[in-house]
Amino acid sequence: MLALMEAEFVEGRKCAVSFSQERPLGLNCVRARVRVGLRAGERRVRRCLEGTARELAGLRARTAVFAEGFPYREFFLARGVREAGCGTLLAAKAAEIVRAAAPRHERALLRTDRADRRSLETARGLCRDFRYLALDAPEECLERFEDVCGGLGVAPEPYTSSGPGPDAAVFLSPPREPVFLPGRCVKLPVYTGGAPVLGGREVDRISFSLPEELRFDLPFPASPILSAALEAGTVEAEDVSVRAAGKGVDTALPPVL
Repeated sequence: MLALMEAEFVEGRKCAVSFSQERPLGLNCVRARVRVGLRAGERRVRRCLEGTARELAGLRARTAVFAEGFPYREFFLARGVREAGCGTLLAAKAAEIVRAAAPRHERALLRTDRADRRSLETARGLCRDFRYLALDAPEECLERFEDVCGGLGVAPEPYTSSGPGPDAAVFLSPPREPVFLPGRCVKLPVYTGGAPVLGGREVDRISFSLPEELRFDLPFPASPILSAALEAGTVEAEDVSVRAAGKGVDTALPPVL
């Protein structure tokens, strides 16, 4: 279960929390609204937050989306609540993101540790828009990528640092050694960690949207909710459209998704 967490400051000394059910994009979510009195003492606020954390644990809501400016984010993270991210969303739409942001569509680089469905779909998407694909993946995965890409007329090449520089690079897994990209290259690091990725330029803004019948209006960041829905299978990647541009990643969505 996904927790949607928000805070409201009210007159008085009391602190309370209310819970309600929400189902954005078919997800089973609990919405927790913490109401904190402006004159409430620190001990009273802490007891309220601790009770909220226990209730969420009882509901098995271990992942949360925090409303913008939620003041108790660190409190809940310190108690084992994980903040929902956008990894699944970025991975699902990686090829479309770099296609939209890259000024040239000659050569792409894909770094991955596995030949799973997501990685193969990303490779397929890159092959539709780029003439060449450099692949940084374990040797035992190469045959599966060759089968997928060969159907689109692209033969994946093993990535080498001495080869031609890519115009776009997608990192579904952390690099095993430092990677140096040309300045023109648009890079999308879906996962953090591993060796550094130097050079290149990140995407400035990524906007996602859904068909009218799937849109929702809640006062929470929409990207992690959409990412969770993709991971749960309640939304398909084909339902999501992408706009991307510039340098420096921002996974902002329109107010109504």
